[in-house]
Amino acid sequence: MESMSNAPFYMPRTPATFGHVSALDAIVKDGLTDVYGDYPMGNCAEETAKKHQITREDQDAFCLESYRKAADAWKSGAFANEIAPVTLKTRAGDVVVAEDEEYKKIKPEKVSSLKPVFKKDGTVTAANASNLNDGASA
Repeated sequence: MESMSNAPFYMPRTPATFGHVSALDAIVKDGLTDVYGDYPMGNCAEETAKKHQITREDQDAFCLESYRKAADAWKSGAFANEIAPVTLKTRAGDVVVAEDEEYKKIKPEKVSSLKPVFKKDGTVTAANASNLNDGASA
């Protein structure tokens, strides 16, 4: 899914003649659900972690290392030839988007204290799971 922040809600083509109609969230249906098993990807991650004995600590360490690598890559200019700044016109004025923002949002001291999101005694958290994001290319 290219742009999760712009993902629509799906409605049936033929509306009900009476009563409520349910909308489907495209992020959930097309982005966070396994297309072959109609199963939430977070649950797939939990089952994979259990099957391969990947601990919560392993996942948190991988998360922190990934964010560190991303920060190092941005600081070193590794993406300089790959990113084209985009200017957005807003009511408050022009805003230039020239780098990924996610790597700056991590709070390393909080990673290990977050609760699992998909299973009460699970290992997948908001920090060590993939986040909601937008991607683009030309």
